[in-house]
Amino acid sequence: MRIMIVDEHALVRRGMACVVCGCFEDAEIVETSGMEDSLRVMEAAPVDVALIDVRMPDASGLELLQKMQARWPKVPVILLTTFDAQHARRALAEGAAGYLLEDATPTDLEQAIRVAVSGGGNVLSPRVIRNLFAAAEAPNGEKIEMRRRPEGLLTRREVGILALLAEGRSNRDISQTLFVSEKTVKAHLASIFRKLGLSNRTQAAMVAVAMGIGGSPLTKQYADGRDRQQAAVTNESS
Repeated sequence: MRIMIVDEHALVRRGMACVVCGCFEDAEIVETSGMEDSLRVMEAAPVDVALIDVRMPDASGLELLQKMQARWPKVPVILLTTFDAQHARRALAEGAAGYLLEDATPTDLEQAIRVAVSGGGNVLSPRVIRNLFAAAEAPNGEKIEMRRRPEGLLTRREVGILALLAEGRSNRDISQTLFVSEKTVKAHLASIFRKLGLSNRTQAAMVAVAMGIGGSPLTKQYADGRDRQQAAVTNESS
């Protein structure tokens, strides 16, 4: 697996490369310091996944994400940042496969890479999820607080179900859109509620809006990508 690590600091790149190689013995690491270097690497030989720092000397990680989505849309991009949730909504809207804070554990990073490369990856650091949800407001304008700390990362499938739920879709509608059983949808919703500390669909819809995915292009992606989802139905419903 060929992995590109983009960060302006050589020591940070090297440290992350060591972590990645510890998780993936067959990983081929390509290090770049900014957008121009990264684009040259991609033009020469595209990678399987890119780990990109949000802050770079010649552009932002979000700008590089946009260019990569335009030219190599099948290459998953995971953004890494010392910032908190301030760029997470835009990153999701732009098609990021993951958004991790740089205090994430090696296990978090390994999970994010595996899920992203498998085509089912859109993972967020628990603290990002918590802060996105904290920014949500109830209909009466009051802030909503999470009942407890998130227990884990949301997968791309879970983010997609949240997006559909935020549109007011029933479990049956969601199952038909994603070509999975209603039982599978219920299981994913239970996982989402557990991870985010939620108790009902209304709160889940609010967190979807706070994450910037309610009614977003991500929803259309799940509605339109039926061939891919249908191919996965055997695994999902087993």
